[in-house]
Amino acid sequence: MKAFLLAGALGCAAQLTTGCKHDTDTAPVGYDTLAGATGHWEWDRSIYGFASPRTPASVGFTRQLVFAADGQLAVKRNGQNYYQTGYQRSVGTGGPCASPNAPVVTFTSENGLPNSDAKAYGVEQQNGQRTLYLNGAATCLDGDAYETYHWVAE
Repeated sequence: MKAFLLAGALGCAAQLTTGCKHDTDTAPVGYDTLAGATGHWEWDRSIYGFASPRTPASVGFTRQLVFAADGQLAVKRNGQNYYQTGYQRSVGTGGPCASPNAPVVTFTSENGLPNSDAKAYGVEQQNGQRTLYLNGAATCLDGDAYETYHWVAE
């Protein structure tokens, strides 16, 4: 069973760093994929190693990420400000489980829903739905989170 879950986590990491078509593949220089429009990323779930996935239903609150082009991130719970922090995008500094060419976003992770501060990320567009994937720096080694969000335009 552990081998199956480890393979799944590695598959998720590989999907973030290989042949998938992401918005970052075609974005103009200087465009911020995470903050490129008015809206927010709505949390769908977090997977932590061998534990049961955490979802809004299982933890009792919704969670929103609002990336601003000025490098600020507002984290909200149930639509209310929870905390604010700076964020930085880079390439290849996501830790031992991310490809050297993986896009990475770094920000202070939330208490209660822990993850590495450095997270490999990917954005996919499929059937009119944009999805954000955040993969903790050491997901393949120590159970950091693999998180998914969907875009909500405002």
